Amino acid sequence: MEEFLATELAALRKEIEALRAEINRCIGTETSQNTLGALETFRKDTADAIIAGELARARETLETQAKNCPAKEQCLPQFEKTLAMLLNSLKSGSISTAEIAEIRREYEEAQKICSYDHCTGCMLEADKLFAAYIRLLKHAGVYAGDSIGEQIQELADEAVVAWIGEPLANVIRVKILRSLASEPKSFADLGKLTGLRGGNLLFHLEKLISAGMILQKGERKEYVLTARGHDLLGAVAILMEKFG
Repeated sequence: MEEFLATELAALRKEIEALRAEINRCIGTETSQNTLGALETFRKDTADAIIAGELARARETLETQAKNCPAKEQCLPQFEKTLAMLLNSLKSGSISTAEIAEIRREYEEAQKICSYDHCTGCMLEADKLFAAYIRLLKHAGVYAGDSIGEQIQELADEAVVAWIGEPLANVIRVKILRSLASEPKSFADLGKLTGLRGGNLLFHLEKLISAGMILQKGERKEYVLTARGHDLLGAVAILMEKFG
């Protein structure tokens, strides 16, 4: 999902740069009005294609997560509606902080429908999509909000817990992350480090894998720190130095 978004963002940025260059070239010429109209149509058509593709992928992601959920016919359309509202700003070319806040309120209302124990996974996927589309709008130059106050308001509650709270909520998991920052380690290596065996160790490793902090690589299936895991540890180190 993130790799696809990166590709889409790169393509969109190139198209926007080309459009701006063409607009600057045509301003002041007799045909500028017609050219600008054609460019506007091209921009909207491009946005339509991106929106359709993203919504199709979002629908597939959420339906997979909610495969056996009895309430999915109620909540999934609401999640899709709010995600579509975000993406549709690619066609208008701009969206304000107030509009983002209103869409988030609708999104949070949709979350209230989720009342089953297994809803957490689905809400986390929806949170990831919401955050990814905010980044998409920023990179596309559609949404300019970037103050720290606005970033705080854009935080997705479930994602904060899953990506930061869970990985750091246990001494064993912090120990694992720190150890992998220096070199990859096998399951046996981590067992010796933590003093845990079998399912007890696997429980913590799966928590870190699901949060995207570590993964297994190579023939030996050693555990390694991901870029996200490295960034999280780096941020923690900076905070500890500042407040410790």
